[in-house]
Amino acid sequence: MDRYHVTVVGDSGSGKTTFLREMHDTFPGLSIWIDDTDAGGISGRDLDDATTVYSAAEARRATASRIRWVCDDAMEVIEHVRAIAHDYHERTGYPVQVVVDEAHRHLPDSESESSAKVNTLAAMLHEDRDKGVKVVIASQDPQDFYYPPVKQCKYLVWVGPPSTFHRGFIRYYNLKDLDGEGLPSERWEYVVIRPTEPPRAVYHGETREVYG
Repeated sequence: MDRYHVTVVGDSGSGKTTFLREMHDTFPGLSIWIDDTDAGGISGRDLDDATTVYSAAEARRATASRIRWVCDDAMEVIEHVRAIAHDYHERTGYPVQVVVDEAHRHLPDSESESSAKVNTLAAMLHEDRDKGVKVVIASQDPQDFYYPPVKQCKYLVWVGPPSTFHRGFIRYYNLKDLDGEGLPSERWEYVVIRPTEPPRAVYHGETREVYG
């Protein structure tokens, strides 16, 4: 999954954030976690090895390969994040991962707000994989997404058991017909899915306690 956009779905307490921390820590390149405090951001303890920045200038000066970019609203910094990601890949040849939690807030179910023409995060999903940039969008409420940019994600990771309010998203992706063991039944379990027709489960696992 290191080269492709990913959607990560999980209810509160499912282990979703634990899974995201592992993705952030193990990515073979520069990983930028946008810590949107307006969405209930993570604490500094959660990303101990990351360099914390608060501005584009600080991010450009950072030499670490793990960055926690603290902001009030992810969409206020996303254009700077995109520019830095492009510059880093062009300069080094290494890939860049951008992690956006509670991403449904930034890709709401509205073409006027979330099409690639007007929304930088959507544009990154549509256009940036060929520029060495991987986007990870995560949400407790995936049914609130505007789906066209989400469909640019080659993988869907479901962490923990689904809730009743996930039914619309499950129907949209035909996940009730998922082959193999289906969606997780226990917290901290996850399944990696190729959202094809029909969808395919390609890996089952458990989140690692060290990232909890």
